[in-house]
Amino acid sequence: MFRISKNILVGIGPFIIFCLIWVVPHLIMVATASCVYGDYGINLVAERGRVVESSTVEIPPEQNLTGKNVDITNPAKIDPTQKKVYPITPDLETIDNGRNGVFKPSKDHQTLNSQIDHRYNQTANNYAINIIPSSLVNAPREGASAIVVEKDSQTLWLYTSKKGEFVKVLEMPCSTGEVGGPKAVEGDKKTPEGIYFLKKIHEERFLTPIYGKRAFTTDYPNFLDRALGKTGSAIWIHGTNKRLKPMDSNGCIAMNNDDVVKLTPYSILDETPVIILDRVDYVLPETNKVQRDELLDFLSRWVESLNKGSYLEYLFYYSSNYLPDVRWWAEWVDIRSRTALAGNPVSAQFEQAGIYRHKDHFVILLDFKVSSRYRTIAVGKRKLFIKSYATEISSHMSGGVATGMAKSGFNRDNSIEHPKDRALVSAYCADDSYKIIGDVFQKILMDQSSQNNYFITAAARLDEQHKVK
Repeated sequence: MFRISKNILVGIGPFIIFCLIWVVPHLIMVATASCVYGDYGINLVAERGRVVESSTVEIPPEQNLTGKNVDITNPAKIDPTQKKVYPITPDLETIDNGRNGVFKPSKDHQTLNSQIDHRYNQTANNYAINIIPSSLVNAPREGASAIVVEKDSQTLWLYTSKKGEFVKVLEMPCSTGEVGGPKAVEGDKKTPEGIYFLKKIHEERFLTPIYGKRAFTTDYPNFLDRALGKTGSAIWIHGTNKRLKPMDSNGCIAMNNDDVVKLTPYSILDETPVIILDRVDYVLPETNKVQRDELLDFLSRWVESLNKGSYLEYLFYYSSNYLPDVRWWAEWVDIRSRTALAGNPVSAQFEQAGIYRHKDHFVILLDFKVSSRYRTIAVGKRKLFIKSYATEISSHMSGGVATGMAKSGFNRDNSIEHPKDRALVSAYCADDSYKIIGDVFQKILMDQSSQNNYFITAAARLDEQHKVK
């Protein structure tokens, strides 16, 4: 019997040695891998002799991924410190400006907040790239903020400029008008769509309970709204004393009380924009930088025409459908020439241009100043509405410009009959750049007792001060 047992041991000995050398270590490796990756929901799939890590994009990255469906078609890497999964190479076609998302607004904000395919979170977090709304073209300064409202998802974001780029700081649910579409007339219970600016802040002690703990008024209707015949007023961002529901306001943007208060430290009156969109389009920051450089160059040339150009050169930056009030031009040319000869030239300048886009037009809010060698006067915040506009010079010259010349004291001998002006007209015909379709002051910083144009008043003061010296 001992002899039989010895034979058995001799037969199974090699098998035992094999298990100790190969099977046991592999079992330990499998157990260890399960402990490391199980909390992150990572499946290890053997593919042609290598291990591929894969993840799902069906849930937000800040949630636990364990037990969810896994898409193994997109190789990814994991950041163990952040517990997020990022594709190795972002497929930018999937961004599609945010229009491939399957997010649909719910009648319950709790359900809305738990949606697993929110366009911004899916794109920005899962692809590990910084994307921003296409509306945010340029911040006027470091730390400047912008509010973006998306009616489709009933969401409000706050972005702040850091190191030259807009960064998302806050994301909160909101409630817009109970009727869809952009506001057109008073009482239609719609929320307007466009670019507006904060005008006043009302604290809780001045509000009725229905407006909650804080209210921010906007400047709706703006210049473009009035030009289109839109009516209505009192479009606010405010809190509420009732449960927040999507699309439950009369046109305002309602928020939870604790959320609306968070906007206060980021809000600067007559500077912070409120950009209201049906759906937000997202782009890479580099895309907006190209447009920013084009528009800043456009502004520089516009101011240069004011400081050194002719009447026609200045008007060439404006659409043929919009003629600015230029009755001050003759007085300005007189001040400009006289101060230049006296060695104290007076010139217009702009600083801190915030540039924002809505569909096919831009709103630029800039600090407008008038300077001499000895002093600078801040006139106020000037707001330009700009559009990429190709104009036929014939209608421009036969209509708006000729009429403007007559009102300004110019006769027709100063128009396109002059050879220099004909050259300018030719250049204008070939120009398919941006055009100003509205030019107003958002805020006046000067003494408002003046009955004259504020820009000319500032220039005249600098001229008089030099004469006194």
